[in-house]
Amino acid sequence: MAKDQTEEVLIVRNNETGQVGAVTGLNEDGTPKITDPMFVTLEDLVKFKKGQNPLEAFLSNFVRQCKNPTMFGFFKVPADRYDCVGMAMCDFIKDPETNAEILKDFKVDVPQQTQTNIKEQAQENNATDTQAQKPVEEQAAQTEQPKYHAIDESKIDWTMLKKKWGIDRDQLEKSGDLREMLYNRKSQIVTVTPNFGGEKFPIDARLSFRTDADGNVKVVPHFIHREPKLDQEFEGYKFTKEDKEALKTTGNLGKVVDLVDKATGEVKPSYVSVDRLTNEIVSVPVKAVFIKDTIGQTKLTMAEISELKKGKALPPKQITDKNGKTYNVVLQVSADRKGVEFVPGGVRRQEQSQQQGNSQGQQQSSWLTKDGNIKPITKWAGVPMTPQQQADYTAGKVVEMTNMVDKQGQKCTVYLQFNPEKQRPTTSLNDPRVKVAEESKTQKAVNNDGLTNEATKHVAEPLQKYQTAPKDENQAKQQRKPKGPKL
Repeated sequence: MAKDQTEEVLIVRNNETGQVGAVTGLNEDGTPKITDPMFVTLEDLVKFKKGQNPLEAFLSNFVRQCKNPTMFGFFKVPADRYDCVGMAMCDFIKDPETNAEILKDFKVDVPQQTQTNIKEQAQENNATDTQAQKPVEEQAAQTEQPKYHAIDESKIDWTMLKKKWGIDRDQLEKSGDLREMLYNRKSQIVTVTPNFGGEKFPIDARLSFRTDADGNVKVVPHFIHREPKLDQEFEGYKFTKEDKEALKTTGNLGKVVDLVDKATGEVKPSYVSVDRLTNEIVSVPVKAVFIKDTIGQTKLTMAEISELKKGKALPPKQITDKNGKTYNVVLQVSADRKGVEFVPGGVRRQEQSQQQGNSQGQQQSSWLTKDGNIKPITKWAGVPMTPQQQADYTAGKVVEMTNMVDKQGQKCTVYLQFNPEKQRPTTSLNDPRVKVAEESKTQKAVNNDGLTNEATKHVAEPLQKYQTAPKDENQAKQQRKPKGPKL
C-alpha cells in the first residue's frame, strides 16, 4: 500500500497497566486492539485521513462500547513517518507526565459530543479517581510554571543526553545552538538519535531546555509538523480567517490576544507565532517579552516601541548592527524568539503590497496626471471643446456643452464635470448648479425621461431644444399615444 502523507495512525496507552502499542482495531468489548509496535506493519494499523470523520467515528464507537474509556489515552502520528517516529513516540507515551510537553501536539482529544458519554460511563462504573479522567498534559500543566531566566548549565546531564538522545554538547556549542537553548530559545533543526531498546532512530527536531519544579534540566524535542494546526483552538483562542492568513504569511499573529493558562486558568495577554521550521504554534505572555529601545546601533522611537508592544510589524526600517552594517528590515515581536525579530521576507512583501496598491490607484486615476491633477481634454464624445471649456474642466468646474445630442438624436445641452469620487468625468442633462437647462427642460422630460407634455402629447417626432409645443400645424395633427405620466 502506498503511503499517503495525509494519513495518520494511532498509538494508545492503557493508563492502568501502562501498556503502550499501536492501534490495529477494536476488540469485542470496545477496548482498542493494542499491538506491539515492533511486530506491526503499516498495513496492519488503523489509518485516518486528516480532515475527515472516521477518527471521530472510531472514538465515538470506542466510548460507546468500552466500559471504562478513561483507561486509555490516544496519540496520533503521521502514517508515512511511523517507521521512524512510531517507536520513539511509544517510548515517550510510557511516561506521559514527564513527556507532557512533547506529547501535547500528538494527544488526541475525545470529540466534544462524547464528553458526556465519558462522564456517564465513568459514573456507571463508579470511577472514583477523577484526576485520572483528565488529559495527561492537563495533569502535568497543573505544576508546570514557565520560566524565562537563563538555564544553569551545571544542572544539565550531558552524559545522559548523549546516551539517550545522541546529543553532543560540543556540536551544539560550535553551531551556536547551545547559547540559544541556554537562553530559553530553540536550536536550529538538528538530527537526534534516541536510543530505544538498544536501537537508534534518527529524527529531525528543534531542541530546547526545560527546567522542572525540582530544578532538573531536561531536553524537549520539537518535532516537525507538516502544517500548523490553525483550525484548532489554541489555548482558548480561535483563529479567524485574518489570523490564519497572518500566521501563514509572516509567521506572527500581528496582535496581542488573551490566552488561557492551562495550569492556572489565568487569562494572559500573549503574542502568538508559528515556528517556521517545525510549524508548531507557540505563544509567550506579553509581560515576559522586554522590547529594547535600541536594535544594534539604531534607536527606536516611542511610537515604534508602542507598535511593537501591540504585536504589529513596523514599516521597513534601516537598522545598523554593532559592526556598522546596515540592513533594511521589518521588525516584529516573535513568540518563537521571545523578542523582536527581523521578519523573513517582510520588506519584499510590504513593497509588493505597496506596488499593488499603487497599481490599483493608477488604474482608478487614468483621468488624472501623475501628480493627481485633472488631465486636460480637448473634446467630449467627439464634440470639440473651446479653450475656455477646457480650462473650466481642468479646474473642476461645470462645463456647459451646448452642441451635444440626446438619445433621440436631437441636439441638447449637456453638463460635463470631473467627479472626484469616481475619479472620472461625468455628464448630466441637469445643471448641477441649478436644474435642467430651461431650453432643454421639456425636451429632456419627453425624450429622455418618458414623460408626457400636454401640449405635445400628440407629436410623434422627438422634441428639440427650446420646444414646448408643436412646431407647426402639421406636427400638431400627428397622433402619438402618450408614453408616460403627465409632465
